[in-house]
Amino acid sequence: MNVDLIIRNARLVDHSGEQHGSIAIANGRIVAIGADETMPDAERVIDAGGKVVMPGVIDPHCHLGVDYDYDEDMRTETAAAARGGVTTILLFARSMNGPYVPFYRERRARGEAASVIDFGFHFGIQREEHLDEIDDIVEHTGVQSFKCHMGYEPGNSIGINSSPDSWVFAAMQKAAKLPRGVVSVHCENTDLVGLLKKQMIATGREDLAAYTESRPVYVEEEAIARMIRFSEVTGCPLYVVHTTAANGPRMAAEARNRGVDVTIETCPHYLTRTAYDEDLGPTARISPPLRDREQLEGLWEGMLNGQIGTLGTDHVPFRKNGGPVWTEKPGVVSFAWELPLMLHFAVNERGMSLSRLSELNAANPAKQFGLFPQKGSLSVGADADLVLIDLDLEQEVTHESGKGTCLYEGWKLRGWPVLTLSRGEVVFDADEPASEPKYGRGQCVTVPDAEREARLAAAG
Repeated sequence: MNVDLIIRNARLVDHSGEQHGSIAIANGRIVAIGADETMPDAERVIDAGGKVVMPGVIDPHCHLGVDYDYDEDMRTETAAAARGGVTTILLFARSMNGPYVPFYRERRARGEAASVIDFGFHFGIQREEHLDEIDDIVEHTGVQSFKCHMGYEPGNSIGINSSPDSWVFAAMQKAAKLPRGVVSVHCENTDLVGLLKKQMIATGREDLAAYTESRPVYVEEEAIARMIRFSEVTGCPLYVVHTTAANGPRMAAEARNRGVDVTIETCPHYLTRTAYDEDLGPTARISPPLRDREQLEGLWEGMLNGQIGTLGTDHVPFRKNGGPVWTEKPGVVSFAWELPLMLHFAVNERGMSLSRLSELNAANPAKQFGLFPQKGSLSVGADADLVLIDLDLEQEVTHESGKGTCLYEGWKLRGWPVLTLSRGEVVFDADEPASEPKYGRGQCVTVPDAEREARLAAAG
C-alpha cells in the first residue's frame, strides 16, 4: 500500500497519551500509526526530528463577519488560524433579520468558498422566534448547539440581544431532546450589569479597570449558578463560554458530582492578562472583562486540575475607535497565538502535560460538539488534522494582518507550530512563510444528518 504522506520520527501526542513513531496519511485521513519501520511507502515523507505531532486545535468559540465582511474574515482569519495550528473553528453566528436555515446555507457556501480550514456553526437565540425554528434548524442544517447571551444592555455597540431566563430555559428544554443538543450561555446577570455600569459611568472613570469593576465577578458567578440549575432541571448539557470567574470551574465540578452535564470554557486572554496591566487601555475591552490576578490564578488551578473542560479564543476582529472604554467594541483576536501561548505558559512554565493540553484544545471540544473521533484525536480513520510543534522554538508575537486587537504584540514565546495539516493537506509551513494560503478548501463540519452519516461511512 502506498500512502500520500508519512510523518516519521515524531513524538505523537493526543488526549490519550503519547508514543514515538510515525503517522501515515491517505485521502485526507490517518491510515496507520506505529513504529517508523512498520510504515508503508509514501509519496512524501517528513522527518519530524523528534518534534511533537498533535491533533490540530479545535477552536469552539469565535465570531467572524461581525465588523468586517464575512468573506474577508473567512479568508484572513482562517489563514491566521492555520498559522497557529488551528484546523477547525466553530462560529457563534447570529441571524438578526431572518430564519436560520437560509442563513446557514448562504454562510456555509460563502465559508466553503473562502476558508483555509474546516468550520462549523453554533446559532444564537436572538429573538423569541428562534426558539420555534430549532426543529427546522436541526433537520436542515445539522446544528444542534445554541447560544444565549447575557450582560448586553439594549442599544449596545454590537447589537446583541440578551436572553431573558425564559428564552434560555425554553432553548434548554428543546436541546435536551436532541442527540447532540447543547446550550451555550454567556453568563452575566444582565440587570445587575446595567445598574452597575450606570453607577460606574457616573463616577467619570473611563479606564479599562473601570469597565471590569462595573461588571464584578459576582455577576458572573450568580449567572453560572442559575444556568447550572436550569441545566439540572431540564437535563440539557450546559456549556459556559469564556469563563473569567475562578469559582466557575469549582461550581461546575460540584454540579458534575451530582450528575449535571456542565462544561466550563475559558480563553487565553483570561489566563495571561489582567485589567490592571499597565500597557493595556480601553482597546482591551472584552465581554466578559479581563479581571485581576486572583481570578487569573484561580483559572489556572481549574486548568491544571481538570475542572475546566475546553479552551476557546472568542476571536473577533473589531475596529476599535480609540475612545473611552464605554464606547469601544468588546473583543480581541488570538487564533494565531492560542497554541503558542499555551505551550509557553501552560506546558513550559506551569508543567501541564501535552496530553492535557490536547484534551483541552482538541478532544474535549470535538466531543462536546459532536465531532469526535473524526476530529480531535490521533486515531486510524480520523481526519488528518495535525500540527507539528517545535517546543524549543522562541519567537516574537507579530500581528501580521493588523485586523482586530492583539494583546500580545512583542511577547516572546517558547513553543510554536511549524507545520499544520488540514485533512492531510499542508495549510501552513514555517519553511514557506510567503506561500499563498489555500483559500476555499475548508469544509463545513455542521451538516444535516444524511450528509453527516455519508461522511462517516466514507471514513470507514
